[in-house]
Amino acid sequence: MNSAVSTRANDTVEPEFNLAALLDVLVLYRRMMLWIFGIIATLGLVVVFLADPEYQVDILTQVDESAAASTATSLLGQGLAAMFDVKSSADTEMQVLQSRLVVASAVDNLKLYITAEPVRFPIIGRAIARSNRGISTPGLLGFGGYAWGSESIKASHFEVPNSLEGEHYYLTVLPGQKYSFSGPGLDKDVVGEVGRAETFLTDDGPITLQIDSVNGNTGTRFRLTRDSRLETINQLQRKLSISELGKDSDILQVKLRGTNPKLITSILNDIAGQYVDQNVARKAEDAARSLDFLRGQVSVLKEKLDASESEYAKVRATLRSVDIEGEAKTILQQSADNETQLAELQQKRAAAVTLFSETHPTVTALDKQIAVLQGQADTLKQRIDRLPGEQKQVLRVARDVKVNNDLYVGLLNNIEQLQLMRAGRIGNVRVLDNAIFPDRPMRYWRPVLSLVVVAFAAFAAVGSAWLRDLLFSGISDPHQIQGDTDLRVFSVVPLCRVRGFGWSNGMRRNKVGRRLLAFLEPDDPSVESLRSFRTGLQFSMTDAKNNVVMFAGPTPSIGKSFVSSNVAGVLARAGKRVLLIDCDLRRANLSHAYGASAKFGLTDVIAGKATVEQAVIKIEHKNLDFLAAGSHVNNAADYLTQTSVEAIFKHVSSLYDVVVLDTAPLLAVPDAAILAPLARGNVFLVARAGATRAGELVECARRLEQVDVTVKGVVLNGIDPQAGRFRYGAKYTSYSYRYAQETGDPAIQDER
Repeated sequence: MNSAVSTRANDTVEPEFNLAALLDVLVLYRRMMLWIFGIIATLGLVVVFLADPEYQVDILTQVDESAAASTATSLLGQGLAAMFDVKSSADTEMQVLQSRLVVASAVDNLKLYITAEPVRFPIIGRAIARSNRGISTPGLLGFGGYAWGSESIKASHFEVPNSLEGEHYYLTVLPGQKYSFSGPGLDKDVVGEVGRAETFLTDDGPITLQIDSVNGNTGTRFRLTRDSRLETINQLQRKLSISELGKDSDILQVKLRGTNPKLITSILNDIAGQYVDQNVARKAEDAARSLDFLRGQVSVLKEKLDASESEYAKVRATLRSVDIEGEAKTILQQSADNETQLAELQQKRAAAVTLFSETHPTVTALDKQIAVLQGQADTLKQRIDRLPGEQKQVLRVARDVKVNNDLYVGLLNNIEQLQLMRAGRIGNVRVLDNAIFPDRPMRYWRPVLSLVVVAFAAFAAVGSAWLRDLLFSGISDPHQIQGDTDLRVFSVVPLCRVRGFGWSNGMRRNKVGRRLLAFLEPDDPSVESLRSFRTGLQFSMTDAKNNVVMFAGPTPSIGKSFVSSNVAGVLARAGKRVLLIDCDLRRANLSHAYGASAKFGLTDVIAGKATVEQAVIKIEHKNLDFLAAGSHVNNAADYLTQTSVEAIFKHVSSLYDVVVLDTAPLLAVPDAAILAPLARGNVFLVARAGATRAGELVECARRLEQVDVTVKGVVLNGIDPQAGRFRYGAKYTSYSYRYAQETGDPAIQDER
């Protein structure tokens, strides 16, 4: 047979962002969003206005390259100064300022890894303490040891085993400069003395603590925490904000925020001092290493100078004082200068290698200069080789004497200059502005935080609505049902807002003796839509094999009983003799609502305890009869498979114009699939707008196909009139009715 259901699994169209759909989601979940926004915003604003004020301090530093370069040049000369005039960019100095080398000094000097503070009452304790400058009576009604004023404690030493770092310990002030100490690792409270180093033993290792001073009354509690030194350094690095003031200004601004103005001021000033000291130490260290290298070269050059002078004297004695004149004298001067410069560059390169790598620009530049001088030396050597023998020999030894003498004298001069540089502590950075204790909190910090809280609350509300719609929402668009399942949407039922029926368009078990909405509020939009359904049903039943109409659904709580009972009501009002049967033998919602007076029901008729005529009761209208579910049975599916069931339904079908069946959920139990063949051609699936998914409808249709039943159509129940206003541009309309006084018949009044 031809399948009436097909899925669009091969749909390759990428979903696009739909602003109208998002706006509809916001309208649909507006109450949930309002609650979420209100709760988050209220709690957030309370926290903002009760939180400690935020303070900010800053320092200014300057990377002064020109001053450092001129000082080095004056001390060492142009050539040697270039080795130490290594310029660092502002970006480099930012990294230095934020490095552990600089930050760790502040952490260690100020003991930032030790947190010692009074215990405050939750939420409001800090706000009260800010307005109370004195020492308070601790506790709330004598309990808790809470501090309400300016209590303080100073701990100069607090060491715990590594496994206990980050744990909270509590100190309670006792009379006579004593205190009790408790926390993880301690089996019981221990007692210590203020001003004395104490050691407390634990299973993980000793805890050492020295409390220098306590400012608080007896009974006041303090919280002490020993954090990891490395983690404290990392946290301080993340809190520092470093930026360059202006483009290429080489002036750096360092900012730090916190709730303790005295502490953050001390931290930044300590960082500023350590930053300058490390810069000077780095320059002095470079000079010291070069100085050590040059001192090692003194003895070598002295030996070379002595050897060259001895050789020169020996040659002159042998050749009887041959003078160097004319071209030979010129060549001697040029060759000696070239060799001197070459030797100096080689010394500089050897010293530079101790400071930099082989690929550093300074080393590379020296290599190029050495290559040029070596080329010139080869040329001068060729000129010397063309001189007469005696002049050539004298010139060579004289050149060695001059070169070694110049190198030795220059080396001694450089050593003296480096000693001056190391003693002078030359640096290229300085602090322009130290941190100043702030006298007031940051401007607008509370308004800004309030805006952030409100924005976050709005984002959370919108995100929650979108996430709920994404994860839990079902189909709300009739076109989507037909597009995704190929099932025809037979009717769309708007959401019922009549008091007593609620938002679910469903039945409640605890509501006994209720009236049908079709009779209670005949002009309700949901009843109007069911009248439209009635019109289509009457035409479709002309081709049906019987007059049995079955309503089924994939899951509970989708309004199936509401739809089936009110369809029966509007059919009865149209003059049809209708029998409404509660076939949900498990929950029996209709029976609880309308079958209070029924002694028997469907299960009793199937069991032979009563006839149909004995079990049927009248409800609401002379044309509307009701057959309740009957006595509760544990094996409902087995009851419905008995052979007498078909005969019973044939009998009631002959007695009434329309028989309406309200069945159990299809995906939960097999009851509806068992009864579906009895209503062949008139089986409708009820879907809950925003709850039922396309896959559930597809699975219901597939299960009905297994019993050779084709779904007639889908009733989309519970559509919110506001839900699609942005996508479709209009609400669901309704008609209002009035009753003619003389006849009591409904008449169409006007369209709303």
